[in-house]
Order: sequence, then C-alpha cells, then structure tokens
Amino acid sequence: MEESPQQAITSEGRAAQVAPALLNASLFGPLRASFAGQELRLRSRKARALLGYLLLSESGEESRERLVGLLWSETGEEKARASLRQVLHELREAMEAAGCNALRTDRLTVSLDLALARPDARDVLHSAERGIAHPLLLSMPRLSEALLQGLDDLDPAFRGWLSVTRQAFHDRLIRALESALRVESQPRSLRLRLAEAILRLDPTHEEACRALMRGSAEAGDTVAALRAYEQLWRLLEEEYDAEPSAATQALVAEIKLGTIALAEPAPLPESQLEALTPAPVPRPSGTPARIALLVEPFAVNGVGPDQMHLALGFRHDLIACLVRFREWFVVDGPAMPSAEQTGSRVSARYRISATAYQVGDRISLVLTLAEQDSGIFIWSERMELRLDGWFEAHRDIVRRIAIALNLQISSARLQRLAVESDVSLESYDRWLRATAMIRSFSPENWARAGQLFRECIERTPGFSSAYSGLAQMENSVHIIHPGERRSREREARAVELARRAVHLDPTDSRAQLTLGWSLAMSGQHAQAEVPMRLACELNPNDSWTLISTALFHSFAGNHERAAELAAQSLEMSLMPSLTHWGYQVTIAYLAGDDAGTLDACDRAQDVIRTLPAWRAAALARLGRIDEAEEAAARYLNGVRDSWFANAPPSDLDMVRWLLHLYPIRRAEEWNRLRDGIAAAGLPTYGARHGDW
Repeated sequence: MEESPQQAITSEGRAAQVAPALLNASLFGPLRASFAGQELRLRSRKARALLGYLLLSESGEESRERLVGLLWSETGEEKARASLRQVLHELREAMEAAGCNALRTDRLTVSLDLALARPDARDVLHSAERGIAHPLLLSMPRLSEALLQGLDDLDPAFRGWLSVTRQAFHDRLIRALESALRVESQPRSLRLRLAEAILRLDPTHEEACRALMRGSAEAGDTVAALRAYEQLWRLLEEEYDAEPSAATQALVAEIKLGTIALAEPAPLPESQLEALTPAPVPRPSGTPARIALLVEPFAVNGVGPDQMHLALGFRHDLIACLVRFREWFVVDGPAMPSAEQTGSRVSARYRISATAYQVGDRISLVLTLAEQDSGIFIWSERMELRLDGWFEAHRDIVRRIAIALNLQISSARLQRLAVESDVSLESYDRWLRATAMIRSFSPENWARAGQLFRECIERTPGFSSAYSGLAQMENSVHIIHPGERRSREREARAVELARRAVHLDPTDSRAQLTLGWSLAMSGQHAQAEVPMRLACELNPNDSWTLISTALFHSFAGNHERAAELAAQSLEMSLMPSLTHWGYQVTIAYLAGDDAGTLDACDRAQDVIRTLPAWRAAALARLGRIDEAEEAAARYLNGVRDSWFANAPPSDLDMVRWLLHLYPIRRAEEWNRLRDGIAAAGLPTYGARHGDW
C-alpha cells in the first residue's frame, strides 16, 4: 500500500532524526572497534595502535612524520614511511568494509573525523567532568592501566607515549572526580559512587576513603565504613610502609563510637541512581589561588668540598619533587615575592629553610617550614643526609609538608617520587657529582662530569638519568664552550643516549625533554614534538619544563604554541628566573616581537652570554642603530673573553659561532637573526642556514 503524503513527511522527519552511525571503540583492554554493528577486522597491531592513537588525540589529526617517529622509531625513514603506508592501507580497507569513511589521508597528514567516533575512554572522561562515575570505573580496577592493553612492546617511542597517556588520563579522571566529590550538594548516593570510583583508580586516596566511610556510616552501614578503613590501613602498611592520616583515624574513631548521625536509611538502588541528576561541578575561572612555598638556599656549615654535592643535590631534588604537585607554587630563591606582586594568585605563603652541617664523616640536615608573614614554625625535621633512603626522605618531606598545610596527596601519587630507587648508592653519588659539575657551566669541570656519567652507565646500565645527563652534555657542549662547533656525530650520540633514557623510564619528564632536544638538535623537529608534549604532560606544573618546551617550539617555527607555553610557564611561576627571561628573549625575537625582545632582555640581565647579540638585532630592527652597535660590541667582548678554541677569534668567528648554535628549523627565522645582527654592524658574510 502506498504511503499518504502525511505519512511520507512523518517518515522523512523520523529518518532525519536518526543519529548517524558512529565508530564505536573500546580502548580498555585489547582495542575493539565497530561501525554500524560491523566489527573492524584489523590484523596488525600497528594498525590498532594507530587507530587508538588517533582516537585518543585532541584533534584526531597527526603528521605522517610524527607517526613514523612514534611507531617506527628504530627504523630507517624510507622503510618506516613504507610501513606507515601499508598500515594506513589496512586501516582504510577495514573501515571501508564496515561502511565507515572517517579516515582522511593526504601527503603530509593522517586524520580521523572524531565527530564520527565514540571511544569509550572519551565517554568515561566526559562523564567524570560532569560529576558522574561511569560504570566502567566501578567495574574495572585501575582502569587507566588497561588503556590500549597489549601494545606496550610495539615500539620504544609508542611505549613511552602510552605510559604517559595512561598517567595523564588517570590524573584527569582523578581531578574531575575529586571536584565532583567536593560539591556538598551532591546526593549522598552519588557521592558514594564517586568515592568508590576514585578508590578503584587510586586505593590510597584518603579523601575518597573518608567520604565512603562517612557516607556509609550516615546510611547506617557501619560494617562497610569500617571495611573501607581496614582495606586502606592494610594497603598503606603493606605497600607504602605508612598509616592513615590523623583525619582518617579520627573519623574511624567517631564511627566506632557511634557519634555520626544517620541521614539515610540505605543507599538508593542502582535503577534510581541512574536517574539522579548530579549537582553541577563548578568550573574555576582563571588560575585558582594556591599556597606559595619558598625553598630558600640551604645554609651549609663546615661541609667539605667532597660532600657539598649531597647538600646541593638534595635541595635540587626536593624542588624537583615539589614542582610535580599542583597543590602549591614553588619559589626557588632567596626571597618570596611580595603580596603586591602575587596578588590573588596566592592564598598563603610559607618558606622552607634548611641548615646542613658536617660532624666527622656525617652530614646532618635540619629542615623547617614556617609561615612567611608571621614567622611561626609549623613543622621541623632533623635527618642525616645520606644516599641510603634518599628517595624515601624526599617523599616523606613532601608528605609532611602536605599534612602540615592540610592538603590531600595520596600515597600512590607520592610513590611516583621514588624513581630509580634501585640504583646503587655509588652510581647515584657519581650522578649527583656530575650533575653539580655541569650545573656550574664551568668548562674546567666538563670532561670530569662526562667521565662520571659514563662510569654510572658502565656500573648501572639501567640508570636512566645517567643517559639523560650525558645526552644533555652532547647537546650543549658547543654552547658551554664558545668556539666549539656542533657535529653530526655528537648529535647522533645524543639521540641514542636520550632514546635509551626514555626506554628505561618513559615517565621521567627530564628524559622526555632531553629526547625532544636531542631530536631537535639533529634536525628532527617533527619527531621531537612527541617527547616534548609528553614532557609537559608528565610535569605540567614545572615552569622550567614549560619554558624549555616553548623555546623548542620557537626554534621549530610554531610561534603560537611557543607563546602559549611561555604564558603557562609564567602562570606556574611566581618569580621567573633570569634564565626564564633569557629564553623569552629568543621566543619573542623569532616571533617578530622586537619590543618584547628588549623587555625580556632587560629582565634577563645578560644571564646568557649570547643575549647582547639578540638585543643588538632587536634594536637594529627598531632603527636604534647606535644602541644596537653598543650591544653588538658587548656581545663580542663577552664571547672573546670566554673563547674556548686555541686561536684568538675574529669578529666573524664569533658571529659564525652564534649563528650555528641553535636548532632553528626554517630559514625564515634564521635569516631574521642573521639580518638583525648584520644591521647592528656584525659581520655575517658566508653564513648560511643549516651550514656549519
């Protein structure tokens, strides 16, 4: 029977309302995907890895060059590109067989239309950000660890990306669920689910445990409340050699005494929970106020030169531990910025002071935490400074500071500080000595530092930081030694060392940052973007990591990204260092901001010996030739005094050395520097981009 016109219109309207078919993907466990009910049949693991990578990316698009570096990092470029074409062919065939046209490729990029895709990982994250605990969080413990399961051994670079992605996914989930849990207007049954979800992700999360204990007690289920406490106690004791905080122990005492009033007869059944609407999770506007922690220079009394590296290294490692937590700002220096300088960004100000002194062959350290304004001491600790227990000491100090400031940091998060704790004490001592030497930027110490790093690697082949340290030396020797030139051999060694460091510890942001710079110095800027991004994801609160990555993007010609990261670095720092402003000089100049270059130069105070040349170039471009020539002369005089080569340098030698220092990717930006210093009167004839 034929449809009436009205029936046809109704049918068309109903058809128009039917949602388009989506590429449904399960990313937890082995990757599975289907379109319109038909499974995508992917034979190779590389095809599944590529699909998973695109589904987890922000835009769904990636360059072929970066995909080659991610999935075939140890393969020659020509063969790797051929392998990528084969994998893309397989992925395209599988998707077309299912009727899905979400994959797009061209000569340079590969993209997946995320509007046509629905990965379960995105659903889990979006639910958490709306204050809802997704059922997967409650059914699978440590859900983030199951992301793209079975692909860890695919390639060293992919393994590193996957480790960081899992950790970043875990952290985003925890932050979102914490925000929802802290909304007091949430229905109690939803708060219980949120607490359970957090504990499934991080069983040491005491705030969630207390929420579960209190909610269960208020619902009349004292047994469940005490069981949650006992599980936490047992876990902390067996795995972390710790015990629940005073707040958690006080709550269990209340529960045992029966002083918590009943509020609900029982939790809502599952069917009703699904119908509940959670209270909206507040979205913070701007950067929320945080506590500021000033780590003062350690006072060192009577410590011998052969032991000084322990005191200096302990302070440096303590700062490195503290900056990994978003709960506070960390200020490295002799003084705290004033309240007028920090404004509303800081809620309270504290200072960490320490005195190290030596008695016989032992070094003792006295640490104190005090309110900056009142001077009231709220915590102190005396300890023996020794390598045995080095990592545990840092973890314990961070925990004690958090407790003193009434902040919540779970034991699982603190456990991440204990990196490379299986390294021999002898090797770690060598590493500390070498690190102190290269931080002094003294050419005299350079050879000895390299020898110490190599001894660490020889004695402890699994020591990731030793490889990173040696790679950093290979990347910067031509900067530390004016007159020394870059070499392809040194660049190749740096890449090999940095890859080894990341392979040994892919979650070490320093290793990822070093690999990024090593690849950039060797001209592999596109491949360098992956470890640079991972370094920022691993340590998003460290202003040094952010400004260093910003400088890389400036050299790579990604000026918008460089400016974005530089701004984030300023947000993370209450008192930017002189070196920070030195990096900002280059970022501003290469982006075409001559006025910003001069402002950054004024703030940097010539902390880097090449900064007068950048000032000269900016002044010349602004037409201030007399000032430009004065800055150019200051550059020449400063470099001449520290020239490392045997023969005295000519002006051209010093300019050619300057122009070859940086891994500037495009001739456009390099020419801007060359033409700027030439306008300031410096000789540049014969210099060409990429030629040394």
